[in-house]
Amino acid sequence: MTNFFLIITLLVAQSVAASPLTDGAMRLIQVGNEIGSRDVVMRGQSLLLKGAFDLNDFDAVYESSQQIRSGNTLMGYPSQPRVANEILIKLVRQSYDSALYDYGLYLLDGDGGFVKNEFLALNLFEESFEVHGNANSAFIAAVIRNESLVPGTKETLRIKELITFAVLNDVKGAAEYQAQHVDSGYWRSLSVKSWKDWLANQ
Repeated sequence: MTNFFLIITLLVAQSVAASPLTDGAMRLIQVGNEIGSRDVVMRGQSLLLKGAFDLNDFDAVYESSQQIRSGNTLMGYPSQPRVANEILIKLVRQSYDSALYDYGLYLLDGDGGFVKNEFLALNLFEESFEVHGNANSAFIAAVIRNESLVPGTKETLRIKELITFAVLNDVKGAAEYQAQHVDSGYWRSLSVKSWKDWLANQ
């Protein structure tokens, strides 16, 4: 019975969608930075913290971690990647999709203060796809499997399932990758140095 109530609590916590408050807070921070107004930025940050702490809004928590990671020159806040990473990992434990995706990319490249771990990255991208239907994650998972970055994961049917889902959802670069690297009948490694850059260039 205790486990049942714990599961319900987690589901309720995760069902709290991003409030308009988070979007409004981000707009205030953006405008404040653009016009050089510390007061406007502070109002935005206060709203963001209200969403994170009072409303249990995971989007607000995630955006707060992004603010902490990048720092703010106008406000005199230095970047604090270690704190941002702690928040990111807590969100990953809650299966928050943006955190799964970001953490997966950091692990794939061994970037952002994380040690390279392609196996864990693949698990995160597949969770993002299976739980949240994230087509971008499906694309990356297909590429990881097809490139044999993780030994023993080059399963043809699974790769085709993932890449087809990405193509059907118009993920940039997915159709080209499918044609050139999955359906072409021959395999050639991409030899990617930075997966984040490679994805951005698709």
